[in-house]
Amino acid sequence: MPRIYLDHNAGGPLAPEAREAMAEALAQAANPSSVHAEGRRARDLVERARRDVAALVGASRDDIVFTSGGTEANALALRGALTASRRRLVVSAVEHPSIHATAAALSAEGAAITVVPVDAAGHVQLAALEAALGPDVALVSVQAANHETGVLQPLAAIAARTRGAGVPLHVDAVQAVGKVTLPLETADLVSLSAHKLGGPAGAGALVARAPLGVVAGGHQERGRRGGTENLVGLCGFGAAARAAASHSPMQMRQLRDRLEEGLVALGGRVHGAEPRAPGTLSIAFAGVPGELLVQSLDLAGVAASTGAACTSGTIAPSPVLLAMGLSPADARRAVRFSLGPTTTAAEIAEVLALVPPLLARIRAALTD
Repeated sequence: MPRIYLDHNAGGPLAPEAREAMAEALAQAANPSSVHAEGRRARDLVERARRDVAALVGASRDDIVFTSGGTEANALALRGALTASRRRLVVSAVEHPSIHATAAALSAEGAAITVVPVDAAGHVQLAALEAALGPDVALVSVQAANHETGVLQPLAAIAARTRGAGVPLHVDAVQAVGKVTLPLETADLVSLSAHKLGGPAGAGALVARAPLGVVAGGHQERGRRGGTENLVGLCGFGAAARAAASHSPMQMRQLRDRLEEGLVALGGRVHGAEPRAPGTLSIAFAGVPGELLVQSLDLAGVAASTGAACTSGTIAPSPVLLAMGLSPADARRAVRFSLGPTTTAAEIAEVLALVPPLLARIRAALTD
């Protein structure tokens, strides 16, 4: 039986359009910074990718800073926003590990970090956010869609508060772009990742509408991120962005809802309230550790996860679910199914047929 891949939030299959663009780019041996004809052709490819990525998020091409992925884009946003007079960062409690890791590193370097709580539904508590704002805040960083639950944050309401306080807003849109329509024009900084929307790993971008600290090391990206551009990866990123702009998430949402309804009928408890990203489902079953269910699914030919790939292999319960008020025991039961544009109705039906005997087997083994 072909394997069923339901871990698209960790990274999905390469889109055919991206594969073709990357194959063509492999024939270009030149450095995009070179002034000869070969270099100019390579530069044209980079700038085409920049235009395509900008078009996907409604940004100006001059605002696109290419990076190695979403993690670097997040780090660049947080580090680049700090100034001599503004040394405090405000982040939500449910941000991606790359945000919290960067914040912790900056804290060790002397920056102040304020963590804003979320409610049981996974939404940022707006009153707490408003109370955290002040003239010393360099940046507010809030994700668009949660990487584990898919919960969408109220970006318009958040942006209204940051604008009113004169504080720049960074949005980690890695799990949302290409899947949901967002008011990203209200954000000053936006992080993107190619391999979350059908492009290759190793390519990403930061949309920088606000001033950004220069990263020393080279003139590339208008001095904002030095280093020779990843020509092949960026061509794949641009092609994936073009393809994503024409995709409708409706089928993905319908299949996610079908999976959710079937698993809830088996006693599953869904984490996070609507609105949610169309392809993400975090769910738990009483008496069944999420890690054991994921392992059992894997042996049965289904790829799922317990949470963010960046924290795979850890035994600690999900910080996202703990922040939403779950107990450590309940958080350890979570399983994340994340669908993509290649997911089919037959695959969802197969998963729904597999889960009941797997649950029974796990529970029986734990009670023996």
